[in-house]
Amino acid sequence: MDSFAMNATNAPIVPCPGCGAGNRIPAERLGAASAKCGKCQAALFPQKTLDPAAEVYKLRCAQCGARNRVPGARLDGTAKCGKCGGPLPTAELFTPQPLMVTDGNFDTKVLKSPLPVLLFAWAPWCPSCSAAAPIVDQFAAESKGRIRVGKVNVDASPQVAGRFSIMSVPFLFIFDNGELKESLPGALQKHELMLKMAHYL
Repeated sequence: MDSFAMNATNAPIVPCPGCGAGNRIPAERLGAASAKCGKCQAALFPQKTLDPAAEVYKLRCAQCGARNRVPGARLDGTAKCGKCGGPLPTAELFTPQPLMVTDGNFDTKVLKSPLPVLLFAWAPWCPSCSAAAPIVDQFAAESKGRIRVGKVNVDASPQVAGRFSIMSVPFLFIFDNGELKESLPGALQKHELMLKMAHYL
């Protein structure tokens, strides 16, 4: 179930991290630092600390697929999977993104990703793709370390296009733990991307 419920007017209802009360938030204010709980006045979207060591990251083990919580202080390569004991690919948390996905690296970068993946299928001749690209780029920058965002040029990667029967662009795909979870035709706004990906975090 998504982290944000939807009410009858399609406005997200965001649970307060402090008291748990549900708060109706206009879509354009999702993630805003000024959004506060109507009951206890706590920030609904606490801003991330500037100290990476204080963060907690979630990533999957490359060997067994188990999801692990890793404190930022252990991102030095010493983190191990709580299930199988294998080393966790912490360096991949901060791979520059959006990542350019191709026929050659699709399996490695998407199916074997330690993070859930949002893949944006596009083509250079598509005006809708050009309009959506800045939104995807911004989402990629803001979700780094939590979500892997990739772009695949369907003209340059015909194997990926054929594998997922991409007949039109733009098109969005969500992958997690090596599996295709959702196929979304068209483009989405940033808050819609946030809502879609919240389920996989």
